[in-house]
Amino acid sequence: MHGLVFVTWERFLGEKFGSSLLASYRNAIGETAATAPLANRVYEDQMLLAGVGVASQLTRQPVDTLLRGYGHYFISNAITGHLCSYLLSQIHTAKDLLLTMRAAHAQLRRTPDALKPPLFGYEMVSSTSDELILIYDSYRRLCPLLMGAIEGAAARYGEQAHVIERTCMRHGAATCRFEVRFTPLTNGKGNDQLDTRQQERQQMKRELGDLLLQILPDRDGVTLADLQRILQQRRVPQQYLRPYRLLEGLQQLQYVGLISSTVNQPSDDLIHRRYWKAPTVNDHPLAGRNMPQAERLPPTEYPRQTEPHYVIRPLLNLSQNSPAREGRNQAYATDYRPE
Repeated sequence: MHGLVFVTWERFLGEKFGSSLLASYRNAIGETAATAPLANRVYEDQMLLAGVGVASQLTRQPVDTLLRGYGHYFISNAITGHLCSYLLSQIHTAKDLLLTMRAAHAQLRRTPDALKPPLFGYEMVSSTSDELILIYDSYRRLCPLLMGAIEGAAARYGEQAHVIERTCMRHGAATCRFEVRFTPLTNGKGNDQLDTRQQERQQMKRELGDLLLQILPDRDGVTLADLQRILQQRRVPQQYLRPYRLLEGLQQLQYVGLISSTVNQPSDDLIHRRYWKAPTVNDHPLAGRNMPQAERLPPTEYPRQTEPHYVIRPLLNLSQNSPAREGRNQAYATDYRPE
C-alpha cells in the first residue's frame, strides 16, 4: 500500500481528533520518529488495517465510520491535492475523477513497487447525466472507505454526492455496486478552486511534468544530476533546473504511476536515486491526453481479486508483540517526509 495512504491517515486522525489522540495512537502502535510513515514509500496492508483497529479502540468509533471519514479526507486534503496535482489538475468534476481513478489505479499496478490499488468497473446511466454505477471488487473489502472517497470527490469540486450501495461483498455479493449521482452545491465552490496566480503555477508544474516524461528513459533510469545536465543541454528555462522544482515534478509523476524510481530499494539515497518512465498503454489519459470515456469495464480488463480479504478488529492487547507494533518495524527509511 502506498505510503501516501499512511501519511494522510495520521493527518486525518490528528485533524479529526486532536494531537493528543494522535500521540496516543502513535504510542499504541509503537511508532517513533524513525519509523513514522513516509509518503514515497510502500508498506504492508496489515500495518494500516491494524492501525485502524487501534484508532477505533482509542476513539470509540466504529471502524466503518473511521474508514468513511478517512476516504473523504484522503480525496479532499491538501497533501493529496499537491502530490497528485499532475493528475488532479486535468480534472474538473467529481464524475471525471471517479472515471479517472480506474486508469490511475491500473497505472500504479504497472510500477515495480508491488502496489495493488483496487480496480473499478463502471456502467453509465446516461451519457449526458452525472450518474453512474461504480463496481468495486477488492480483497480488502474497504467499501466504506470508497463511499467516503466518493463524497470527498464531490467536496473537492463543489458538488454533492448521492450514493446508494446496492450490493456489498461483505454481505455475500460478488462485487459492491454503488449508484452515484452528483449535483452542484448552491455556492458551487469546492476546495479545488484556484486563483489566477495559483493556476499559473499549476500550469508551470504541468509543463515541467510533460517535459520530464519526454526526457526520461524507458529503463535503467537517470539521476537528478543527470536530468539537470540533459535539461541544460536542451536549454530549457532556468526555473525548471532548480533541484527542488525537479524533485517536486518527479514526485508528482511518481504518485500517479507515470514514472518509477529506486526509492524503495534498500541501498537507495537521494543522490544516487534513478528515475525512468513506467510502462503505459497507448494514449493513456494520465500522460496528458484525453480523459477516459465512460464505459463498462470489459471482463478481460476486470480481473477478480481473489486474495484473502482482511477483517479489521480493534486490538485489545497493544503489547510489544502486537500486529501494529510488528508491522511498524517493516517500514523503510527515507529522506522525504511531508510536514
